[in-house]
Amino acid sequence: MQKNLILAVVLSSLVYIGWYSFMEKKLPKPAPAAQQQAAAPAAQQPAPVTAEDSSGLIAEAQALLKEANALDASSPEKTAKYSGTPAEKLITSVEAGKARYSFFIPNASLASVVYQGPVAPVELVPLTGNGFFHSTLPGDFELTSKTPSRVEFTAQQGPLRVTKRYTFSPDNGFNTLEIEAVNTSSRRLALAPWELRLGPGLDTVASEMKENPKELKAAYTHTEAGRKHPVFKEIEDDEPAAHDWVWTGLTNRYFLAALTDANFNNTRPVRRNETVGAQKEVPLLAVPMPSGELAPGERRTWSSKFYIGPKDYARLQALGSGLDRAVDFGFFAPIAKLANSSLVYFYEVTGNYGAAIIILSVLIQLLLTPLSFKSFKAMAVMKKIQPEMQAIQKQYKSDPQRMNKEIMDLYKRHGTNPLGGCLPMLLQIPVFFALFTALKNSWSLHGAPFALWIKDLSAKDPFYVLPLVMGGIMFLQQHLSPQTTDPSQATMMKFMPVIFTFMFLTFPSGLVLYWLINSTWGFAQTMYLQKKMG
Repeated sequence: MQKNLILAVVLSSLVYIGWYSFMEKKLPKPAPAAQQQAAAPAAQQPAPVTAEDSSGLIAEAQALLKEANALDASSPEKTAKYSGTPAEKLITSVEAGKARYSFFIPNASLASVVYQGPVAPVELVPLTGNGFFHSTLPGDFELTSKTPSRVEFTAQQGPLRVTKRYTFSPDNGFNTLEIEAVNTSSRRLALAPWELRLGPGLDTVASEMKENPKELKAAYTHTEAGRKHPVFKEIEDDEPAAHDWVWTGLTNRYFLAALTDANFNNTRPVRRNETVGAQKEVPLLAVPMPSGELAPGERRTWSSKFYIGPKDYARLQALGSGLDRAVDFGFFAPIAKLANSSLVYFYEVTGNYGAAIIILSVLIQLLLTPLSFKSFKAMAVMKKIQPEMQAIQKQYKSDPQRMNKEIMDLYKRHGTNPLGGCLPMLLQIPVFFALFTALKNSWSLHGAPFALWIKDLSAKDPFYVLPLVMGGIMFLQQHLSPQTTDPSQATMMKFMPVIFTFMFLTFPSGLVLYWLINSTWGFAQTMYLQKKMG
């Protein structure tokens, strides 16, 4: 029985890792635009967006900004090159903490959010669309005031005056967005339906850009009866969220852009897919607002906190509002969260995440060592009694009840149990999957060096030393372990080290380091047991 379980464990691990790392998520195809418009009530349709939204201008302005950022702010080259930029393409920037926020003035939207990561600055706003927090309210905005932490834009369209204010946190926590509409006339003013938009897409670190299309999600959290924490849920294509939301936004492996605690959350956000360059079905999140009326002189304000930054679990927990639910800890989330907390603790002790991974791996193996000894002994005894078991099966093949009784008597005489070799593996399955998920998605490992040539534990080993050594040790361990007598299973087990080695070649070196420590411990343990038990 334990042979089949071993094979099942290995195959399930392969399926899990392969699915997690290589399979592309199948996204539903968006409905044609005509169908979308027909499905929505006329009163709920957003204000039409025309060429005045200036999608081409934002792309050009963002390109100018990124090129300008490559030059020193005081350099004569930058001054000469950008002093003649037309007024309609001007961008103003605010620096707060580790982030620089830049605005495309006609839309009063975020044209760029550059976060200072541990490896290099990361641009989070894709070079497309109308920028983050673009609203479809009418009018072209102008900059009216700016301080080191606050910027304000105003647009006047006939009697309607719209003001957008951004206030930024100095420690990259919650920022604030306010949108204010004022009727400056002496008559009642109809306010057409409008939207606040986030996206399309959310960029990430350079090493994750290839995988980013698969990781991008439009999501929200909602409260559920009997649940202590908000429930994380993806938003399907062109369908409004199914519940009232706590926060909503765009998320990828390492970053989150979210609105929370809003006047906006009395409506349900909608995901729309857009084609951006070579990428298809890039999510855009739209928060629709219904039509209304403004009395003469009436002032109406919509405000929301928002967060744009890395998915640092401890940081998001401290901010509250359920933002930490955006961190994907997988099916075995409680174990993964414990592993993540332990990793952070050992890092604080050692100052090195590689050392923290080694300590965590050794502690896990120490906890499982008694069970591993029992498992090895049970597997060795089961191999030893295989000839007797086969003889019983042959002798009593026509009498299943007698055969089972004789086999159970055989187990008792040798003091073994067919399940004795299974328990350690059953315990290690959730531990392995939980650590795999925690290490794969850990922002803390991004740019964290270990030693020698390992400069970034979130990136693959540039010389493939760790996965090749890991594969060699797995091969030696498999060669020394008690072998199955089934030829097909034996062949499968023989190729496991090769399969794992090829899979781990492109995995984050922190994850490979964890598996290398496990393999080394297992090899040493196997050699000891071989010598002790003969």
